[in-house]
Amino acid sequence: MDPALTIVWIGGVALALVLVYGVYHLLVRRKVIVSQRVETYAGVENEAARAAEAELRQRTRVTGWFGRLLGGGYMGRLQERLVQADVPMRASEIILLRLVLAGIGFLLGSYSFGNMHSGVILAVLGFVAPAIYLTVRHGRRRAKFVRQLSDALMLLTNSLRAGYGFLKGLELIAKEMDDPISKELKRLLHEVNLGATIEQALANMGRRLNSADLDIVISAYLVQKDVGGNLTEVTEKVAETIRERLRIQGDVKVLTSQGRFSGYVVGLLPFVLVLLILMEKPDYFKPMLGEPKMFFFGMEAPLGVLILIGAGLWQVVGWYWIYKTVSIKV
Repeated sequence: MDPALTIVWIGGVALALVLVYGVYHLLVRRKVIVSQRVETYAGVENEAARAAEAELRQRTRVTGWFGRLLGGGYMGRLQERLVQADVPMRASEIILLRLVLAGIGFLLGSYSFGNMHSGVILAVLGFVAPAIYLTVRHGRRRAKFVRQLSDALMLLTNSLRAGYGFLKGLELIAKEMDDPISKELKRLLHEVNLGATIEQALANMGRRLNSADLDIVISAYLVQKDVGGNLTEVTEKVAETIRERLRIQGDVKVLTSQGRFSGYVVGLLPFVLVLLILMEKPDYFKPMLGEPKMFFFGMEAPLGVLILIGAGLWQVVGWYWIYKTVSIKV
């Protein structure tokens, strides 16, 4: 069979499997989840908690396969990253998406540019693109949450002065403010209504957002609850502290913007040029794969390959040096 037809056949089968799984998820899986939730709220509180826990731990067959192949720890960390980025997908679904994008990139690169190198490059880019998207989305979501945090604390302070309780103040913030803080507080209140303590719900929210500013708020509340004191004054002081941190971080970001841009250029430009050269002229680096050769860690390798590896390592070192220079913690 023609290798090109084989690649197309494999890609078509992969896309068909993903389509079947998506149809199953839409038509069957959601109905099962809805029925389980109805049964959960219809029972007593203990039965509801056990049913909810069983629903969270339930896995599809695809999830089980990936769990055995990649390990439960990796799947758990990947699912936590999806929660942090607020992406409504399962860990198995994002892995399937990465594989499909890698296959599509390989087919496009192989047939559009007419060489295998371009297919491999686009396949790698398609595979890592979802991971980069999750990281960027989580960072933007966390930054927006931090910008909302000081205003939310001032609203909570005013609510406490008006006679509201702590949870009632959080409920007011969830109604008045926008996402992501509104969504996170609604999730926190939902966990408390299902039987979790306020400490557990705050800890879960802190783990989802992974923000140093939110950790300050949680620590201040827990200390006030254990030691005692005026919660209104505590929240007001924390709001002022976070607002001052944001101001200083903005000044530092402006002063280090040139260094950060230089780091992006120094770190990415050589690798981008190599990728473009390989896509246009795949044989450009072929002379570096031949003679002369030398022994390296007991193995014979072309000197040109060792030079390229050394240059890449020095590029990484230079980028890391710039990153550490402009990364000033406030």
